[in-house]
Amino acid sequence: MKIGFGTQLWLKDNHFENFHRMLDEMALIGFDGFEMCFPFLIEWYGHKPQELRKLLGMHGLELGSYYTGIGFGSKDTVVRQVEEFKRRCRFVNQLGGEYVLLDGGEKDWHRDYQTVDEYIQQIAQTANELGKYARSLGLTLAWHQHWGSVFEDESAFTRLMELTDPEWVGFCPDVGQLALCGFDVIATVRRYIDRIKFIHYKDITFSGRPQGELWPGGINAPADQGAYSVDSRGRWVELGRGMVPFREITDILLAAGYDGWIMDDFDYSGYSPVESAKACKDYINHGLGIWGDRDLLSKQEKGS
Repeated sequence: MKIGFGTQLWLKDNHFENFHRMLDEMALIGFDGFEMCFPFLIEWYGHKPQELRKLLGMHGLELGSYYTGIGFGSKDTVVRQVEEFKRRCRFVNQLGGEYVLLDGGEKDWHRDYQTVDEYIQQIAQTANELGKYARSLGLTLAWHQHWGSVFEDESAFTRLMELTDPEWVGFCPDVGQLALCGFDVIATVRRYIDRIKFIHYKDITFSGRPQGELWPGGINAPADQGAYSVDSRGRWVELGRGMVPFREITDILLAAGYDGWIMDDFDYSGYSPVESAKACKDYINHGLGIWGDRDLLSKQEKGS
């Protein structure tokens, strides 16, 4: 098993100057790698990938996955976004990585599509094609389901899974996003266990959220304005502090023989990045009994 962490806590608001400090701190915490979603890494190292491979090797870290969101709602822009996804695939291949994540399906689709099913069919067709492209480079594509898209509706997500070929399109359940969308998280993980190629561990709490109007005639909360809105339905928290049933999810994964990445995809915290990330990894290690490759190697070295 490999344990990784997202980059957002260090790099949010485009503070990409924190990238090298992030590598230092992730290495000290003991992660196996990280997930990237920002394009700057290709701008910095696309012309010299061997330099990045050396830098990551010095830290004992891997690029676990590269995440790309495609809007799909506008036919005018989707071609450019597809090319960006392919660019990231080529970059991951150059780094010796294995996984790319695909997301998308904006709600504003009515201009270019007659029905939502027509829209989902087009997304599925594109996902299958991109899955084949990723495979041609030795990569595995996994679909990342997300709130704020048409796939926050379970029937739409089910339709996407029906239309995509498991040979080309795996599944990366983000268990926090599933909970935010109102899915039965355990049932969803169990249903698609054979398609899970990558997984995001993410926790959420709904406690203390204001209900109803914030003032007479004012806005309502929780507001449905996107996954990262201050007034969104829930609040992301460190693993184990929320309501996601991680022990049950982990049991399903282990029973199925899953031995891939557990990536903690965490966006906002009241703590510093290093404190938050360490708390999350401690929960994976000590709360769930999951140890990554780097953890096991460290134990072996200490034992010898």
